[in-house]
Amino acid sequence: MLNMHKKIILLLIPFLLLSFSAHAINSGKYFEQTSRLSHEDRYMTGDWNGMRTRLSNKGVDFTSSYVCDILGNPVGGKSQGVRYDHSVGLDVNVDFEKAYGIKGSRFHVSGLYRSGYNLSSEVIGNTLVVSSIFGHEQFRFYALTLEQLLCEEKLSFLVGRMGAQDEFIKSPLYWAFVTNAIDGMPINIPINFTFPVYPTATWGARVKVNITDEFSSMTGAYNGDPDIGKDSYHGFDFGLRLSKGALLMQEFNYTPRIKSEECPEGLPGRIMLGGYWNTGTFRDLYSDINGASYEFTGLSQKKHIGNYGVYLHLEQMLYREPDSDVGNDQGLTPFIAANFAPPNINKLPLLVMGGFVYTGPFPGRDYDTAAIGVTYVSWSPDARRTTEVEKDRGSLVYPEKYEMSFDFTYSMAVTKWMFIQPDIQFIMNPGGTAKVPNALVIGSRFKIIF
Repeated sequence: MLNMHKKIILLLIPFLLLSFSAHAINSGKYFEQTSRLSHEDRYMTGDWNGMRTRLSNKGVDFTSSYVCDILGNPVGGKSQGVRYDHSVGLDVNVDFEKAYGIKGSRFHVSGLYRSGYNLSSEVIGNTLVVSSIFGHEQFRFYALTLEQLLCEEKLSFLVGRMGAQDEFIKSPLYWAFVTNAIDGMPINIPINFTFPVYPTATWGARVKVNITDEFSSMTGAYNGDPDIGKDSYHGFDFGLRLSKGALLMQEFNYTPRIKSEECPEGLPGRIMLGGYWNTGTFRDLYSDINGASYEFTGLSQKKHIGNYGVYLHLEQMLYREPDSDVGNDQGLTPFIAANFAPPNINKLPLLVMGGFVYTGPFPGRDYDTAAIGVTYVSWSPDARRTTEVEKDRGSLVYPEKYEMSFDFTYSMAVTKWMFIQPDIQFIMNPGGTAKVPNALVIGSRFKIIF
């Protein structure tokens, strides 16, 4: 047994090294739907002559993927163009119960390599980025976590380096989309302040309690240092500078099922309610130290200790395909989500998004996914007041009001490990002003599971 463990560790070394420089967009997104398949069917590289299955039986699993977006805007925006970006990566997961007999203990490590160009910032000029895999174009280390399950998996502790988004404010429905306006989380949150999201990890801890089969509570605490995500560190800044702020999270999840004669097992639904608090110092978007316009008086901006926000997510499957291979994943599910934060210290205080996701929309296409989504984000009225003062003083500026993003997408399973996803987006009021023409975005995402 000891020799077998040594062999497993030796096999892990090259993959751990590779994980420092590779990972796609939370690669778990593309494995959830195919988790029931064998290794031979699930991965392009197959079962490695049975080695992958043997390692999995010993508690060691590898999940890797390549994802690229090719998107262009033939109409609208600041100009017209086409841009390409990609994300490549690897996750290594070790089940210590299988490997060493430590019940309920799991280890995870991952990394990424990203490259490419941003169509939104370089060509269109909009805020709701059209490609969710853009950001930190470099080799980058990501997660390093240890999880312990207790009390028959009703209690879970997770510690290590991670993003808050890995555990909070997430839904598999978001993953169906190409636009970063939906794919991931309400994107106004990390725009407003330092909020650790993929691919930036920081030290943190999370406690989850499954109070009942349908109701759970999660509490998390993370380092809020804004310097952690700098590209110069490549994800290897392991500092814990809590003097620059800490992020506290609380989330409740209720997952009821609507049962009927046609669907006795029940149609799954979810209500997610949560909030966050950052202990750092934030500057007012309008007021100076005396409460007047800082842009007008020239005095320092008023400082606020702490920043917070609340979010709500609702989803409910309305129709489930009978006798499908994919199980409860196959069918039609609408969702709606919203995030609100104080407008005096948050540039984008309100975001609302929603849509419909249908897995297996056509006979014989069980692993295809069709989705329609829309996102609305509004700029802070306090920030607009400051812009109006700048305009009154002769500056050539345009007050931002709102931006809307529409995403129409269809992911086609060429095989169970290769997907092509044609995508159409429409950006209304790019950048929040009427200065930039509305933009039409056409392109495709391409995904491979290795």
